[in-house]
Amino acid sequence: MDKAMVFFSVSEIKIKTAQHILKEAGIVSFTIDKKDSAHAGLFGDIELYVEEDSQKEAHKLLIEAEILEK
Repeated sequence: MDKAMVFFSVSEIKIKTAQHILKEAGIVSFTIDKKDSAHAGLFGDIELYVEEDSQKEAHKLLIEAEILEK
């Protein structure tokens, strides 16, 4: 299956909250941390991915939880 990015943030707390919401709904997610470790996390972000076939549902859930804006 292909993966789709549904959210990105510099905040690890926001990413963990989004992951929890998706997990509660039965949607498996994973992250890719693209922060630059040489600069104490000042550059880059953390990306949250789901299976492509779960993308619409994940997006809907994150909007309802006010993690994403419409």
